[in-house]
Amino acid sequence: MKNQSRVVPADNEAIFFVNVEFADKEGDLSGIRDSSIYFQAFLLNVRSVIGGPNYPPAYASLPEFPDKRKGEIELRLDRFAYYKQIQSNQGGNDANDTLVVKIAIKDKAGNVSDTLTSDPIVLLGQ
Repeated sequence: MKNQSRVVPADNEAIFFVNVEFADKEGDLSGIRDSSIYFQAFLLNVRSVIGGPNYPPAYASLPEFPDKRKGEIELRLDRFAYYKQIQSNQGGNDANDTLVVKIAIKDKAGNVSDTLTSDPIVLLGQ
């Protein structure tokens, strides 16, 4: 991980990010068809939330860019898609969500990176 959001405001239009550095010996990471990024968020909260604590895995194609052996990829996520309300807030409960994001990248040749895990990211509640 190179950089990431740490605290995300309680604004449904807010975006949070995770920025990773890559090194690819063949320089074949770019490509709409063959290379991709996998990511999945994992909620660290212990309170009961609407929709349960799990997030589905997500996959996206990497955009076309000049072949290069080193670089950065920034994953930008919408807060509204990841913030979960408390199941039954009786007051006094922490309304913040804390999660980590796991990321893996596949290049054109089908080589898959190690899975990276972000530091905790706090989505502030209302």
